[in-house]
Amino acid sequence: MNFDEKIFNRYLEDGIGVLRIYRWERPSFTYGFSQNPRNKINLDKCASDGIQIAKRMTGGGILFHDDEITYSFVCSKEDVGEPKGVFVSYRNICKFLMRFYESLGLFPEFALQAESFNNRCAPNELCSASHEKYDIVIGGRKIGGNAQKRRRQVIFQHGSIPLRVNWDFARNYLNCLPDNISTYVTTLSDEIRVVPERKVLEQGLIGAFSETFSVKFIEEKEPAYETCLA
Repeated sequence: MNFDEKIFNRYLEDGIGVLRIYRWERPSFTYGFSQNPRNKINLDKCASDGIQIAKRMTGGGILFHDDEITYSFVCSKEDVGEPKGVFVSYRNICKFLMRFYESLGLFPEFALQAESFNNRCAPNELCSASHEKYDIVIGGRKIGGNAQKRRRQVIFQHGSIPLRVNWDFARNYLNCLPDNISTYVTTLSDEIRVVPERKVLEQGLIGAFSETFSVKFIEEKEPAYETCLA
């Protein structure tokens, strides 16, 4: 999470857009910048079991990170096709995610388009248990989560694409996990009979971003960029 923030701050200095694709070493939790996780996460048990917890610089609820692809990017409003003075909506920015899911043969839609939206839009401390208007859902169930931070004409967004989630494991540490959580959320393994290899999915996500916003990427082959930020 610190690295995501460093990417955002560096953009304010050099104006070079970055798309980051990363993974989690082990099951972990993150929480929104304004949240107090103490009453929602069993911090003592997490500490004794080596479960890591991190604070995000974005808002939103608690997220359980398990077997997933996680992304972050920073760019200007113009980079995603919006002129100055116009609010960049999640609908426009998340088009690359919609394209990615569609490339897998899925039928994503925004939560406000789903019949179940009115019953599931109530706020919840757990991000997965609450459907906001521009969350992406498949068959009425939320897949992943996305959050933004803005400063002037700069946009930062990060989010997750879950391959599978072990909710029984998460229940050992969460005090706010609904018994029927699987009716609210879905994963790629729930929707696809054979989930492609992770590298294929990562390249598909990069391709969807590139095609949606008409950008070309220069991949960092050396760890110099990360080293200067860490």
